[in-house]
Formats: sequence, structure tokens, C-alpha cells
Amino acid sequence: MNLIALLIFLWASIRAPWHQVFAVAERQHLLLGSILFLTTFWLMHIEIIKNVIVHPLIITSIALMVGFRLSIIVVGIASIAYLLLLDLSIFNWGFHLIINGVIPAAFIIFINHWLRKKNPTNLFFYTLGIGFICGALTIPIAALISTSLIWLFDIDLMQASRNTFEVSWILLGMFPEAFINGAFVSSITVFYPHWMRTFDEDYFLSK
Repeated sequence: MNLIALLIFLWASIRAPWHQVFAVAERQHLLLGSILFLTTFWLMHIEIIKNVIVHPLIITSIALMVGFRLSIIVVGIASIAYLLLLDLSIFNWGFHLIINGVIPAAFIIFINHWLRKKNPTNLFFYTLGIGFICGALTIPIAALISTSLIWLFDIDLMQASRNTFEVSWILLGMFPEAFINGAFVSSITVFYPHWMRTFDEDYFLSK
């Protein structure tokens, strides 16, 4: 898992639009701020049962703001900081990056491209459709894939939680995730639209 994650991280690092980042100081601050923002939110976690830690993903906001490749870099660095601050094994880095970054970010960017092909005319399709609704959907997607991978590769880790896992945990996490991302994406889109890499200001605001 770590090898796959490392290859994805290296690909994102090589293909990232660094010339655009270093061309404007504000973009550099935005990238560093995203790392700090993500790490801070992840530290607001709860351990439901042993070995099962739940925290907000917030990847919807990051992916919409900096794009897919830079969001992988943000998550990769934030994951290292998160694991070190909680004194968790650094060998969990690959799993953390893929589940909390690559998969949900890919989903959000895919939905964003799909939505643009439909030529929506209302700004709420972007702020609420992607920010709120799709933000909520990242929780069950991440939960489903992470649980499947853990059961497949490390059965002993999940043995204690097999009989206690509740779907309600996923539902409980969906609304906060939707609210945080919806509020953040809406606020940034309205007040700082140039911060949102995936937001086409000329398209939506000229209607």
C-alpha cells in the first residue's frame, strides 16, 4: 500500500503545476494554509472502537481549491504531520493518503468535470451540489473502501470490530462533512473566487 501511495505522490509531485504556484505568492500561502487547515481538522478525531479512528476528511474543499494533483501533495504532507503528532505508525501513511486523499479527491474532481459537461447555469450546483452533497458522499466512499481493504489485507486488525461496526457511524459523519465543506466552498467561492482552482468565475457569474 505504501509503495502504491508513494508512486501516486511522486506522480502528483512531478505533474503538479508548480510554475503557477511559484508565480504568485498568494498561491504558495494557499497551499501551505491547506496543509495546516487539513492537519488541524484531522486532529479533531474520535476513536469509536480500538483501531477505528474517525475524523473529518475535508478533502472536498481542498480538491476544489487546489486541484487533484496538488490535493494529493497536501494530503500526503498533512498525513505525515497527523501521524507524527498522534504518535501513530508512519507505515500507515500510504493507507491514509489513499483513503483520505486520492480516492475522495478523484471522486470530487470527476463529479466536477461531469457537472461542467452538463452546463449548469446556477452557482448552487457548484457550491451545494459538489460542496455539500458530494462532500457528504466522500464519507461512505472512504468508509466502504477502507473497510474492504482492511478486511482484505489485515483481518486481525478488524476482528474486534466486525460485530460492532454500525452503518449509523457513517450516517453520523456525513452531515458534519457536508456542512463543513458546503460552508467552506460557498464562502470561498463568494468572497475569494480566485482561490478555487476548479471554479469558473466567468461561466457561473456571467449568467
